[in-house]
Amino acid sequence: MLRGTRRCAAGREVIDGAIKVANGLTTDRAGKPVSIEWKTNSWANINRAGHANEFHTHPGCYWSACYYVDDGGIGADASLGGAFEIQDPRGVAPAMYAPHLCFALPGGQSAGANELIRPKPGMMIVFPSWLSHGVRPYTGTEMRISIAINLCL
Repeated sequence: MLRGTRRCAAGREVIDGAIKVANGLTTDRAGKPVSIEWKTNSWANINRAGHANEFHTHPGCYWSACYYVDDGGIGADASLGGAFEIQDPRGVAPAMYAPHLCFALPGGQSAGANELIRPKPGMMIVFPSWLSHGVRPYTGTEMRISIAINLCL
């Protein structure tokens, strides 16, 4: 639990940052900006050596975010693992059907592949809550601290 004015202010700043990004990425069906009173929930994750998170989604939410307070050294040394991983919701179907082809769109070459994001302190990842994601096992000796945030209607 956060206690004290400074900690509460820092937590509020992180949540407000996620809301700002989500508001910039959310429109009505005509493409017009919307003003949403997001309901939020958040929690801290403290991960140590051997910790990981299986693939999962956040049902009942629209956007989710992860803010990295401390990466446990993985930003400087990728061999420590602990990368944030997202799964292409199309699965491997496009690559299996026609492995010699790709979509002529930004990121189209990675259709069907998982993407790894190597977090660094101060990085925030905002993604649709339906996107399956997880965290690879961490092998370092330091604590990794992140804040998870869900934005719901």
